[in-house]
Amino acid sequence: MSSNIETQYIRSITKHKGYSLGVFSGLAFVGFAILYSVFSEDAQLPLIFLMTACIVGLVIAICKIQEPDYSFMLNNQGLLYHHKRGFLLIEWDNIQGFGIPTIHKGLDLQELSFVGVKLKQPESILPAISLRLISHLLIEQRATFHQYVRQNEINLSQSASELSLNTEPFKAKSGYIYKGLRGMFAHRMQYFRRYSGYDILIPATAFDRPVEEFIGLLRKHHTANLQAQTQAENSQ
Repeated sequence: MSSNIETQYIRSITKHKGYSLGVFSGLAFVGFAILYSVFSEDAQLPLIFLMTACIVGLVIAICKIQEPDYSFMLNNQGLLYHHKRGFLLIEWDNIQGFGIPTIHKGLDLQELSFVGVKLKQPESILPAISLRLISHLLIEQRATFHQYVRQNEINLSQSASELSLNTEPFKAKSGYIYKGLRGMFAHRMQYFRRYSGYDILIPATAFDRPVEEFIGLLRKHHTANLQAQTQAENSQ
């Protein structure tokens, strides 16, 4: 099957300016260390604080540099989310829709800094996703999950923490039972679908453009590839 839209690569904003931050933090640390050797008696505590800040900057820079050059690849097969802890492939024909998840703040409806993906068959992504990425997503989205649970806790018999750490085996529609981290992630997707309308939440820091623009790009690829698939099936 071919598509009239070429493979497209998306960079992560998390990786942005990692090298610049590392160089700046390193040079600043050397400068403050020299000043400390000269003025340690007069400004010991401020210089120690500044050197500590430089070390923190170096650590952040290293984390940024370790991120993959591209966080997303959009091709004929689907949407590939590439993270330093693994990858997640969502095929186009498994996607029901995209959108921005929202949550109630008093009487207002607030948009979250995520792109939501609603799947036709959520369980189909479970076998291939790496355990390290599952662990990262469970932790990264824990606060957002708790927000949704607290918003709906009047209808729940368990606390947000209990639901977040749901270790019960998950029985998929196919009859297969997922345990451990995959089971926890399956439960998390089910809760997110119930509360937000989406199975997968992708953080805005994972791409290099506004959320609305990224959703428009996903819809463009999604539509084009589904049309190409339909044409290929009709030509057979």
